[in-house]
This record gives sequence, structure tokens and C-alpha cells, in this order.
Amino acid sequence: MDHFSYLIDRQHRFLLIGIIVLVIAVIFTLSGESLERYGRMVSRAEEPKRFWWSIAMFYLGGIFFIALYLYQNSN
Repeated sequence: MDHFSYLIDRQHRFLLIGIIVLVIAVIFTLSGESLERYGRMVSRAEEPKRFWWSIAMFYLGGIFFIALYLYQNSN
């Protein structure tokens, strides 16, 4: 049993992670700046290709965790 088990049930963790990652992706999309590897910030105005690649990875990561949650709870 871990210290944070009172916050969310174990079976819903992937759903929570997916939702948080998708919310972060929306915030980055609207702000025009995104976080890249090693803590580097990428601006939509200065490097649009890298910015959209980073945003796409956040959206795909969020969708992946939600799909993983749905797969585990379908059985």
C-alpha cells in the first residue's frame, strides 16, 4: 500500500494520468510554448515544427494512457 492510495483507486490511475497529460497538452497549445526534453521550452513562433511535434507527443501520450485504462477495465 502506498502513501497516495487514498487519492485515487489503483484501477483509475491510468485514466487520471491520461487526463492530466491531455490538459497539459491543451494548455501548451493555447499558450504557444511547450516543454521538450531536458526542460527546454519551445516556442510556436520561433520553432513551429518542433513545437507541433512536442504537442503531438503530449496528445498521443494522453490518448495512450486513456486507451490503456479502457483496455484494462474492459476485461
